[in-house]
Amino acid sequence: MSFLDVKTKTVYHLRVKIKPNSRRQEIFPCSETDSWLPIHLKSKPVKNKANKELLNLVKHRLNISSDQILILSGLNKTNKVLEIRFNENIEKAELMKKLFN
Repeated sequence: MSFLDVKTKTVYHLRVKIKPNSRRQEIFPCSETDSWLPIHLKSKPVKNKANKELLNLVKHRLNISSDQILILSGLNKTNKVLEIRFNENIEKAELMKKLFN
């Protein structure tokens, strides 16, 4: 199972495992066969701050707007599923490259 699922050519589901209250904000590279993508966040999991930081981090890495990303499940958990929508078709390899650079 992979942490990145292709739903359509413009919609992807990204499974992340966050670690809030970390010293650095970082997306850790891992293999495509891993089930969850580890992400460390500086914010504490209080008043939705960690979720906002997560969405902003992914949004800036992928260069998309706020309405193109949402948390499908795991709002109050460390394991979350994000839905990412693009305006045009994007390949999985290109998405991975943007995410890790």
